[in-house]
Amino acid sequence: MSTPGDGYGQQGYGQQPGYGQQPPGEPGYAGQGGTAPAWGQPTMPPKPRNGMGIAALVFGILALLTCWWLPVVGGILGIVAIILGVVGRGRAKRLEANNKGMATTGLVLGILSLIVNIILSVALFFLGFAFLNFGGGQSIQQFQDCLANASNQPNPAAVQQAAEQCGQQFGQQLPGGQQPGEPE
Repeated sequence: MSTPGDGYGQQGYGQQPGYGQQPPGEPGYAGQGGTAPAWGQPTMPPKPRNGMGIAALVFGILALLTCWWLPVVGGILGIVAIILGVVGRGRAKRLEANNKGMATTGLVLGILSLIVNIILSVALFFLGFAFLNFGGGQSIQQFQDCLANASNQPNPAAVQQAAEQCGQQFGQQLPGGQQPGEPE
């Protein structure tokens, strides 16, 4: 039996999707997870792209460590760290990455390594210039000539003894070097 208003045995079909809509679970545009989000559901944000910030930090650390004994390598690594740090900070600012601190640290370490490289390069330049101006260049030439003469000795023991004498003479000729007769 039916009650008034039910119609003649019609059954409810539930809510049907509207024109152009697809019911949940059917193929359509898929998000990153491979399934389309239901209507009204937020999509998952893309995974953060933290590679530049991490690389900036690694290159910054390497630059600071190598700038002391390999200034050219430290300088190149410092420049790379600065570039990667700027790109990483830009990604973090656009909310594409979430490691702004790493990118900033890499940037700062790259800048510090460049500063250390510049200071060391200037210091080495002035030390080399002072060495050559105070007779160091002439001493090096005399040392090379002495070693060439020492290699003409008849036996290996004589070559060794002559090379040691050349080293002692070179040490005495250097500015601030040991003078003959002074204790070592």
